[in-house]
Order: sequence, then structure tokens, then C-alpha cells
Amino acid sequence: MKQSVSHLNFEELRMELSAEAGKGYPMFIAGVIFWLMMGVGGLLVPQQIMVWVYLFGIGLVLPLGILVSKVIHVNFLATHNPLSTIGGLVGGIQIFFAPIIVLVAYQQPDWIPFIIGVLTGAHFLPYVAIYKSKAYIFQTVATVVAASLIGFGLMDQAYLLIPFSLVIVYSITLFWLLKEAKVVKGKWAVAEKGNSIRM
Repeated sequence: MKQSVSHLNFEELRMELSAEAGKGYPMFIAGVIFWLMMGVGGLLVPQQIMVWVYLFGIGLVLPLGILVSKVIHVNFLATHNPLSTIGGLVGGIQIFFAPIIVLVAYQQPDWIPFIIGVLTGAHFLPYVAIYKSKAYIFQTVATVVAASLIGFGLMDQAYLLIPFSLVIVYSITLFWLLKEAKVVKGKWAVAEKGNSIRM
């Protein structure tokens, strides 16, 4: 698509971004891969090593999401759209959580899956407005609730239960976003055709 968007209003910008970036679903493919690897790691790797796998692994989710988007030909970054810049800033918030996560890793390593689960879940909430998506409401609430219930009630099993529960949440979100993206892509194609006829 990569066209000039300066003539579009807010709703059109949102629709154009949603169509081009697939409502951000490549990040949920990356998220499913991350949480699945953390769950398998929790089964096979000692917890004192998994703490550091979490710390370094979470930093690889964005590059993995970008790689996935390249492979499946979704313009996930869509840098020509100003709403994409806002989305990038929202996603970038996570880097400023790093001191909290490092402190927790040193002081309370048992809490790492819980902390990362809640922080990653909460940071998706603004995408409800950016993409006009109910899937992001589900994702945020379900991720925080699942991580919190396990964190408060079964902390000794957090390295096993939180990753696998979040694989389920992220998978549901992924399929929901695929459905939403398909609908908006069709609507955007019709809108673009109408605009070209008027011009």
C-alpha cells in the first residue's frame, strides 16, 4: 500500500494501518513462539537458568515479530502512517520496565513469569484504540488475569503454568485478530476503490 496518507482522516488512518499491518497479528505469532519456548524451557531447564532466558528472550520478541511479518508479507511497521509511530511508542514503553524486571530477577526470581506476563499483557491495551479492536481488550484482560491468578495462587508452578496459559490466550488473540484483519482489509479495499473513482 505505502501511499501518501496525508489526506486521510483519523478513522481512515486507523483503517489503513489495520489493513496494512494486519492489526498487529505478527506480534502474536511471535508471542505464541516466545511463551511456548518459555513453557518448554520450564519443563526442561533449571529455574535459575530460565530467569535469564526470560530476561534475554523477551527482548527478542519484537525482532521475531518483524521477521514473521516479513515472511508472511505483512507490513507490520507501516512507517508511512502516523498511527504506526504511536503504536511503536506504545510498544517501546516496555524497555523502560527493564529495571523492574532486572530487580525482580535478582530479588524474587520466582516472580519473573508473573511480572513479564502482567507487563506484556498490560502494554497491549492502547492498541484497542489504535486498531479499534476487541481482541486487544480480551488479550490484555485475559493475560493479566491468567498471570495474576497463577502468580497469587500457584507461584511455585509459575514457570510451567503461566507460559502455557499465555500460549492459549495469545493463540485466541491471534485468531481473533486474523478475523478482524480480514474484515478491515476488505473494507479498506472498497474504500480505496471508491476514493480512486472519485479522483
